[in-house]
Amino acid sequence: MNNKGQALVEFVLILPIFILFLFIIIDFGMIISTKNSLENKSTDVVNLLYNNEEIDVVRNMYDDITITLNDNGRYLNISLEKEVKIITPGLDRVLSNPYIVKVERVIYND
Repeated sequence: MNNKGQALVEFVLILPIFILFLFIIIDFGMIISTKNSLENKSTDVVNLLYNNEEIDVVRNMYDDITITLNDNGRYLNISLEKEVKIITPGLDRVLSNPYIVKVERVIYND
């Protein structure tokens, strides 16, 4: 008995699911990588602001991200945001497309 046709049909049925999982892994990898990058940049931004650097200069240094400051009197909330494009078809129904990665820091305002 020849099983080549059966193996081909099984492969054709499994291939789209495998490719979908591969794209999902790539999307979540990009999100995690962007969050890690924003965590590192937030440390730099906090250090620059703590050393009395102007916010416009800091925003020009990091022009690929959105930096938001919220002064609550004693504390300064620093928020960094960046968009990540979702490439997996159908995943935009679960996550917004583009997905916004956000990192926040709070520092004591002298």
